[in-house]
Amino acid sequence: MPARSLRPTVAARKTGPRIRDDKYYSKVIGRALEILAVLRKHEHPLGLADIAAHVGLAKSSVFRLLHTLEVSSYVERTAEGAYGLSADLQVWGDGKRVTDLVDAALPHMRTLSREFGETITLAMHFDNRIEVVATLDSPHLIRMANTVGRILPPHASSLGKAITAHLPDDIVERLRRSYGTHRFTEHTITDEVLLKQEYERVRTQGYSTDAEESVLEGCCFGAPIRAADGTVIAAMSLSLPKMRLVDAALQDQIIAAVRDAAANASASTDAVPPPRSPAP
Repeated sequence: MPARSLRPTVAARKTGPRIRDDKYYSKVIGRALEILAVLRKHEHPLGLADIAAHVGLAKSSVFRLLHTLEVSSYVERTAEGAYGLSADLQVWGDGKRVTDLVDAALPHMRTLSREFGETITLAMHFDNRIEVVATLDSPHLIRMANTVGRILPPHASSLGKAITAHLPDDIVERLRRSYGTHRFTEHTITDEVLLKQEYERVRTQGYSTDAEESVLEGCCFGAPIRAADGTVIAAMSLSLPKMRLVDAALQDQIIAAVRDAAANASASTDAVPPPRSPAP
């Protein structure tokens, strides 16, 4: 991947007489909007120095702006100290936000949660990752847990497989480069041929599984959520400890319910367009 230029972007440096002569223009707010525009243009979170270079400001000034945006929930900071847009501001299509999908899917997630009492998770495909955007925890003391913001493996989770199986080859390769094919357990599929067969099985069946592939004694069943044009934009899953998956009948019941919930969520999001992918 070519290195990104640290020169100010066109959007970030758009100035002119109209702005300079506008007595009502707030430079502070304008700079904050420039920072949001820079973060929107990049797939990965950016460090303070990178952002300062893009907007042409001192790091101390940019830090104050970023801190304000972070406190106001417009940006999020990673564990490494880099900054990215908050999930709610990650826009795709004609301006739909992540929360539009979450709001549409939550009623169907709650239905699954009430029926089975297990952890229900919603994940979305962003340009270079598959990320958890909503979760309903199981009330059981022993349960499979998930967290909003977690990046999921495209090869070793039911959500990751439910989405990745329906993506174009170049996007799949981008996800694999970003995440890798780490072996989490002895059941993790890492062989390229076997993984392609697994994706084909997901497409044929209409659902995906995680049979102790990401964590031992954990089972998960997922199904894709589609936009109006049929593009897979997200997935929904139900996770539970292996000890509570008592027989094949319960497994079949869970799979049918997850598929129905994902299909209902798809119908509820028929006005939501698919995410945009950046130019290669």
